[in-house]
Amino acid sequence: MENKTGKYFKYAIGEIILVVIGILIAIQLNEWRNDIVNTKQKQKVLVALKLDFEENLLQLDGKLENQEKSFWKFRKTRDLIDSINYITDNTVLKENLGHGGYSDSFNPFNGALRSAMSSGDIHLVKGERLTKLLFTWEDLVIDSYEEIELLVSYGSDPYYRLIHSYTQARDLGKKLPDDKGSKHSSNFVGLFKDPLFENYTQQMFYYSFNYIKELKKIRINNLEILKLIEQELKK
Repeated sequence: MENKTGKYFKYAIGEIILVVIGILIAIQLNEWRNDIVNTKQKQKVLVALKLDFEENLLQLDGKLENQEKSFWKFRKTRDLIDSINYITDNTVLKENLGHGGYSDSFNPFNGALRSAMSSGDIHLVKGERLTKLLFTWEDLVIDSYEEIELLVSYGSDPYYRLIHSYTQARDLGKKLPDDKGSKHSSNFVGLFKDPLFENYTQQMFYYSFNYIKELKKIRINNLEILKLIEQELKK
């Protein structure tokens, strides 16, 4: 009787061990499958982010180029104001009033980032530094909007309002083939001698400088994000 009990006990223990081993193997297989799924999803997320941030970098470079051209025109305008008593050619003055690039703001592609955030897939990204940069990206861009809004707002009024009080719009823009020009004359010299124009130009110069600084800061982060994404994709 004792032998039978011992055999049953050993059999039961063996069964329990087999069941436990089976459960552990099933858990391991499930974790392995989840790891494969998560790895594939992470790669998908990273590739989508990479495409967006590559587009953002191209856009950023274009915006920076336009802003820097505009910035140097404000600088040149300021120099012309300082030497206006020695300038007789209105063409030189007119060419430095075309600052259209100053209103060119950066509006990044955030589709992949927002999708990863809303789905929770952003947590598949393991790099701590990359995760931090991605979570703070939109705030960084939003912070720059204050500078471009000041630039655009001030550019509309009072800067361009004063310019238009001295000049004809048809004299400033590119003439169409059939445009014979305005019958009213523009007073470019008078504009450049106006103390208010000097003040407004200096303010535009300052706002433009600040926005360029913001764009360069964003560009540095954009480049680092792309570098870290490349590293994460190779893991």
